[in-house]
Amino acid sequence: MFNSKTAISLRVLSILMLPLLACAMIQSVFLTPTSHPAETATSTPAFPVKVLRQTSVFLTKVARQTSASPTRTLASITPILAQSSPGTPTPSPTAPPAAPFVHSVTISAPALANNLLGESLERDLVIYLPVSYFQFQKRYPVIYYLLDFGEQGAPAVLNPQTLQKDINVGIAREMIIVVVSGANSLGGSFYVNSPVTGNWDDFVTQDVVSYVDAHYRTLPQPASRGIAGHAMGGSGALALAMRHPDVFGAVYSLSPYLFDDNALAESLMFSPPSMIDNFVDLQARESLLPADDAVSDMQNNAGDEQFALAYGAAFVPNPQAKPPYVDYPYYRQGGQLSRDETIWKRWEAGFGAIPDKIQAYKENQSKLNGIAIDCGANDQYRWLPRGCEYFSAQLTAAGIPNQLNRFAGDHQSNLEQRIREFMLPFFSDTLVFDT
Repeated sequence: MFNSKTAISLRVLSILMLPLLACAMIQSVFLTPTSHPAETATSTPAFPVKVLRQTSVFLTKVARQTSASPTRTLASITPILAQSSPGTPTPSPTAPPAAPFVHSVTISAPALANNLLGESLERDLVIYLPVSYFQFQKRYPVIYYLLDFGEQGAPAVLNPQTLQKDINVGIAREMIIVVVSGANSLGGSFYVNSPVTGNWDDFVTQDVVSYVDAHYRTLPQPASRGIAGHAMGGSGALALAMRHPDVFGAVYSLSPYLFDDNALAESLMFSPPSMIDNFVDLQARESLLPADDAVSDMQNNAGDEQFALAYGAAFVPNPQAKPPYVDYPYYRQGGQLSRDETIWKRWEAGFGAIPDKIQAYKENQSKLNGIAIDCGANDQYRWLPRGCEYFSAQLTAAGIPNQLNRFAGDHQSNLEQRIREFMLPFFSDTLVFDT
């Protein structure tokens, strides 16, 4: 039997042991892994030591993986909205890519509504963001680059790594580049408003520009916007700059389709003469088809006939006529081909009527900070270099400063080099890079 002193000692010992037992129980609950970590986390007010250590290890692994992987996927980056405040650049928490980031987006195109060809009201853009876009919260000038007939997607002549090398050595300054395709179901829109193909002028100057200004850190002013393009895109760029100095401040046109007074008859649309017979036959065939079938037939042509059909739908449309909805200058009468001179003049005016256009838009062109044209001296379209020289001469005669650069080669020769060594430096000199 225990005596009273022993009993008292045991009571004191038991009282002293209670806190130690409690600590042991708490340690068991909080530091021992369970099969329901989520339930444990919700039932405790603070993270246990072991959980904190595991989190630290995880974050260390993530940091090591991030530093070892400089490339990023498209889904991992979204454009920083234009609502971010301008002013002194501040570092961005996002690590910059090694080259300009190429971002593909699909935008709505309300300007193309009510076209007769069933064209989609959604269009794709390709956007090049400079490296420093991810380092500083500053704003950038924008070049809108218009593609040629039938072209879509990112052109090979705008290589992100090469562009960045040129920027690094000071050949060009950092700009946002937006690639716009004018391709449609006929092959090309020529970037003009038409009741048949849709309002492509409005699409570029309103839908595209407003989207880019709303979603990216641009300098939203004409003096900080340039427009350029090749072939169909080159002539489209000249026309859009001429009509919209309130949108664009400078233009660089590569191998644009331009007519002097004699070029239309030599063009791929009317030469050789068999082209005329083919188009008259096409027009007669489609006029006999139901409207939907005729539109499908229009969209399934190929070659130079398709180019002529797209050109006519853009520049000489007649939505009240039967498909192909084009006023064509030739028709058969008594088995012989005849030409309507009034309609012929309308066909000439698409790429031509240059003196009239320069006179009509002289004030607009005088507002531009720069106009430049380049072409290959040996272009397979022999009328094209003549048209470029003619356009430049007419601008000069009207007192409008411009550059004309001629290169050895043909329609496509040295296109990347021309963009890198002439187009981008031109915009680096003419666009405004601050507010």
